[in-house]
Amino acid sequence: MLKKLPTSLRFWLRSLEHKFAGFFTTLYKYKPYKKGVSSYVIPKSSLTDRQADNVELAVPPQEFWLGYGKTREEYLSSGAEDTQKMLELAKSSGLTLTAGDRVLDFGCGACRMTRHLQKYAQSCEIWGVDIDADMIYWCKEHLEPLFNFAVTTTIPHLPFEDRYFDLIYAGSLFTHVDDLTEAWLLELRRILSPKGRLYLTIHDNQTIKLLHTDFQNIFLSKKLRASDLYNQTKNDMAVLTIGRDTGSQVFYDIDYFCKKLSKLYKIHSVTTEAYNYQTAVLVGRK
Repeated sequence: MLKKLPTSLRFWLRSLEHKFAGFFTTLYKYKPYKKGVSSYVIPKSSLTDRQADNVELAVPPQEFWLGYGKTREEYLSSGAEDTQKMLELAKSSGLTLTAGDRVLDFGCGACRMTRHLQKYAQSCEIWGVDIDADMIYWCKEHLEPLFNFAVTTTIPHLPFEDRYFDLIYAGSLFTHVDDLTEAWLLELRRILSPKGRLYLTIHDNQTIKLLHTDFQNIFLSKKLRASDLYNQTKNDMAVLTIGRDTGSQVFYDIDYFCKKLSKLYKIHSVTTEAYNYQTAVLVGRK
């Protein structure tokens, strides 16, 4: 159809395609691969077969580290520590990964945590999903077929069957979900198996204390203390959101959050400072 249009009109329409790329990104609620580019290719030569449990995994470029460490060693060790803590808490609640289990890293980024589940990759089905297609395609290129990946959206729906996963974890994801928190908690409950565990981390009262003391020089502390809304409501706050959509920073009163959560799940544990200055909450199906 476009070929039948005058050349000048075709070029004008194509210019609109690039001009409104940001609009469609907002509409689709995810971050497209190579944003602003109308076409792309993924060569077969970039896909490597990885089967061994002890194969050395590639490390993502620093732009995908999301602030987790300033060096390669810091980035890798932070992921190892957070993964080990999660597995320990899951084990304490009665869940240990065994052959045939299914695992979901909800908001996996460039696989900072999931890479440390490598020893389970041959016997378990492990997925990572994220709204950032650039990171997901990096994972596909460097970490498949040990793990599986998919681009998803901020709309509360995941393309998996009911009660599919035995372990779901969301490290520092609900710290950025504002209006759709309940909808996402319901969706995650849908895909959680009867024996399964959901591990999520949040900003809570203890986080705020730490941002005023041990972590007072980081950007989040400065952003919190500069918020007029926080300073006006900090003594009577159930939920505080600074920023909106994927750029939000969400803080909870822990009692309020657990009361909300207990309507949907059985709470197994609440662990402060389990994920740096964030509090980890581990739940299962009722």
